[in-house]
Amino acid sequence: MASPVLPEATFAATDVATYYSPPALKIAALSLTTLGIYPVYWFWRNWRAIKQETGGDQWPWARALFSPLWAFLCFANLRDATRHHCRPLAFAPGLLAVAYFLLNFSSRLPNGLWLFALFSFVPLLPVNSLLRRYHHDEGMDMRVYDRFGVWHILVVIFGGFLLLLALIGTLRGDGVS
Repeated sequence: MASPVLPEATFAATDVATYYSPPALKIAALSLTTLGIYPVYWFWRNWRAIKQETGGDQWPWARALFSPLWAFLCFANLRDATRHHCRPLAFAPGLLAVAYFLLNFSSRLPNGLWLFALFSFVPLLPVNSLLRRYHHDEGMDMRVYDRFGVWHILVVIFGGFLLLLALIGTLRGDGVS
């Protein structure tokens, strides 16, 4: 006689909140080659999941667009959603949010200091790692997040070329006076 454990396990795995958690390499590559637009997408996807999970009335697109101001709440919500399922977040959400804000602000700095803004994705990595552990512990299939599709590859190639041109221009000191 078949055991009813299998349907319950299947239900539990599909009942898990689907937070957006691509691999770190994908975040880094797409963040660098889109010049910081990909983290906005990361925030939008996770704000959508938070809204679905909590039944809130927030606007995911607005919170993603203004992600430097809303990063703390996003990080805290994601930490709280996974608190009972896996290890704690490696850094405090406030520290990660301040780092994300400052790295985004550095895009306004002169003389090549704007290059620090390219690393604005770094504060997302501990939270993303926490989400990946959460999904793994819950038995979620992560292959859909892990693959690089054709569009991802095209963005990396084209954006990488533009990033290279920007770096060469910055290092040469060519600029509009």
